[in-house]
Amino acid sequence: MPSPGVPDWKEASRGGRRSMRGSLPAQLSPLVGRGREIGQVKALVTKHRLVTLTGVGGVGKTRLALQVATDLRRQFSDGAWFVDLTHLQASQLPGPEVRDPDLIAHVVLLALGMPQRAGGSPVEMLISYLTDRQTLVVLDNCEQVGPACAVFVDQLLVACAGVRVLATSREPIAVGGEVIYPVQPLPVPDRDRRADLRDLTRYESVALFVTRAQAVTPGFTLTHHNRDAVAELCRRLDGLPLAIELAVARVRVLAPQQILERVNDRFALLSRGRRDAPGRQQTLRACVEWSFDLCGKPERVLWARLSVFVGGFTLDAVESVCCDELLPAHDLVDVLAGLVDKSIVDRLDPGGDRSGPVRYRMLETIRDYGMERLAQAGDQALFRARHRDWCRELVAAAGAGWSSHRQPYWQARLTEEQPNVRAAIEFCLATPGEAEMVFPIVELMPRAYWGSGV
Repeated sequence: MPSPGVPDWKEASRGGRRSMRGSLPAQLSPLVGRGREIGQVKALVTKHRLVTLTGVGGVGKTRLALQVATDLRRQFSDGAWFVDLTHLQASQLPGPEVRDPDLIAHVVLLALGMPQRAGGSPVEMLISYLTDRQTLVVLDNCEQVGPACAVFVDQLLVACAGVRVLATSREPIAVGGEVIYPVQPLPVPDRDRRADLRDLTRYESVALFVTRAQAVTPGFTLTHHNRDAVAELCRRLDGLPLAIELAVARVRVLAPQQILERVNDRFALLSRGRRDAPGRQQTLRACVEWSFDLCGKPERVLWARLSVFVGGFTLDAVESVCCDELLPAHDLVDVLAGLVDKSIVDRLDPGGDRSGPVRYRMLETIRDYGMERLAQAGDQALFRARHRDWCRELVAAAGAGWSSHRQPYWQARLTEEQPNVRAAIEFCLATPGEAEMVFPIVELMPRAYWGSGV
């Protein structure tokens, strides 16, 4: 029964609404790859009532959700409905966050074609309409309305047994019953193994580049002359679909090798997106800044400082390099967890039965933005020097423990930290007055490690 004063829309709209299959925006270009992910998410949505696709901005969460919803819509007698929550722009509201679930319900009602009426709250009206319906609701971009979204989704799913929610967000909604599916970047070619042309296009990142390049430049083909540049470009862009598509926009005027030569300044290079795309997806910088703006101040500080690490890092390394009075050690785990939740930092799966500290990493795109922020704050030299000192201490500890039962641990650890040690040496050589600091790092490295062929 609807709440007192809430219009009973079931009978008034039953005839016309039940015949509709929902409202999913048509896609103007095919989704490239993601076959495995589509199958896995479809299975999750079939089993669970709330599935959230998480991942860094530009990874393709919305496209994946739309494809899954399109494939499943016939399983829902009352259709699948797409709701874009970016209509609730924080700048248009009194506070920095949307905290009222009625605001979200209002947007959902509009998406369903049910404008708000007098006599009840939007949440009550929506629940009254959806109570006995079999519906899939796709909530897109939940991250900016997190607190309200959690309350709204909980109320909706408790009251409407036939409703399932497929959400996209840069962080979990964090309610009971939520199943989180992290969306990873597209696979990129292995740097250490050169694939032939046919095998190269089996990498979804390369397939996306080629497909989109052929759309903007019909004569484009993958050849023996451009294959290495395309493969390296996909690697340098982290396999992020948005970054790859922005790079493809340059194919009209630049060869893949020319694009690759300019990718060090990726935020300037990747600045011409589709005019019909949301503002946050028209440039790579706008996409990353959207994530930065969602972070609290301590998370922003840590993001910038973590940019001094190359190839990954452990918690003990972060404690040694990044903590000070602005970022106390006792707050570090919570702040780091916030960046993991927001898909800024990835927790790496060690695989196998490997023991040892958990490792984390940032995508190069995320790291580059953090380095910009660190430089703007005037802290780049300070924290790169602290990173250098940590590398020296790590190498010294490895040297001291090399002739013990822990040698296998130290060999594996030094191999993992090679990119960091290399970055520390490069910092010393490139910074006036720091060159002599290279010698302690090199001299303290276990001699047997140099000869191990690693």
